[in-house]
Amino acid sequence: MSSEWRARVALVFLVACFYAGVVLINNSLLFSWAGDDAASYRYWIYPPAGVRLALILLLGWQGLLGYFIAVLALITSGVFPEFDSLEYALVIAVGCTLSIWAALLIYGWITGVKTPWERLTSRHLPALALFVSVLSTAVACILKVWLGVELLEDFARNVSLTVLGDTLGTIIVLAVLIRLRKAYKKSVQAEQSEAV
Repeated sequence: MSSEWRARVALVFLVACFYAGVVLINNSLLFSWAGDDAASYRYWIYPPAGVRLALILLLGWQGLLGYFIAVLALITSGVFPEFDSLEYALVIAVGCTLSIWAALLIYGWITGVKTPWERLTSRHLPALALFVSVLSTAVACILKVWLGVELLEDFARNVSLTVLGDTLGTIIVLAVLIRLRKAYKKSVQAEQSEAV
């Protein structure tokens, strides 16, 4: 294996570990106090959705593959106990990953802003966050109903609350990243002007 491919494999592994770590931290901080009622609190604000989108936008297929591996690892390790088999884990991981990929392709087709996302601006982010959240959540909830993990009667409530949490989490994370990027650019410009 060439050094370029080793670097790509390492990047995918790092993305998977990072995203899984973000989910675990999020769940331990936000849900540990909820006890048995944790499922009813899962919808408020979900920052891992923003981390997921940022990684995929920044790293492309490596981010998407890392996300898939992280979801598969989280489900099979019992973080989400409602999925009790490898088959369920594969269905959910594949469905979630492909729905995000499809959402990004469709959004790019509609807006003309496509990978490598160079023309993506902060104006696009709320619509992109909402679009990705709606499509990925709808697919995930359809798969959960199909697998018998959630009830069809709860579909509209689960989708709407999850979309709200994912969208808010995505907007918050991406806003922080944009702010950090601007601060970094100012710092670099200040250093360059001092050097001259």
